[in-house]
Amino acid sequence: MTRWRRRALWGLGVAAAVYGIVCVDVVLRARHAYLEGEKAANPREAYAWYESAATLFTPPESRWSKAAREKLADAKERWKADLRAKKIPFDEETWR
Repeated sequence: MTRWRRRALWGLGVAAAVYGIVCVDVVLRARHAYLEGEKAANPREAYAWYESAATLFTPPESRWSKAAREKLADAKERWKADLRAKKIPFDEETWR
């Protein structure tokens, strides 16, 4: 094998390893954000954590980002109900 090919293969191997490490990191961050959303007592905080997991920590799409995306609508409705219960006015149009 020539020196050029060996360097090219090393370069590709290093690039693939870095890409894999980055993907694992993003999935773990999505998992952390999702689990924090599950623990949050305040619906505003839960929504913020789910939104982070669903939007900031993709790609790659993970089961955590998908589950967070599914819970976003419910968290938003709980947040609105909390604002209504506290009689805090908000504009429905900006929440769409």
